[in-house]
Amino acid sequence: MALALFYTSFLFIIAMIVIKTFRIAIFTHDFFVNFIKKSDIFFHKLIHDLKHWISKIKFKNLHKLIVFIVSFSKREIIYFKRKFDSKQPSFFLKPQKLNSTKSFFLKNVSEYKETLRKKDL
Repeated sequence: MALALFYTSFLFIIAMIVIKTFRIAIFTHDFFVNFIKKSDIFFHKLIHDLKHWISKIKFKNLHKLIVFIVSFSKREIIYFKRKFDSKQPSFFLKPQKLNSTKSFFLKNVSEYKETLRKKDL
């Protein structure tokens, strides 16, 4: 009896897996077909609009546009370079000066040597 119950449940599990796989295959196929149809319509419309706008562009106007973009970018690069140069810290722009004052340690050493000389006298 247990063996018969095992085989029937095994067959039901296999049947459920096959049905589920078949349903997934059908629904995914429909999903992809619908997606391709919608995207195909969108891309055809996009290409048509691009062809329309490209046909209106004349070579002379395109050349003027490119020259404008290049000159504008050149001016902006020069502007940012000058702005960066003016914002640099002063130690980048000025030469370093040697500090003529003695440091704390050197002052103490020199004072100590002077006190030794005074004691020797």
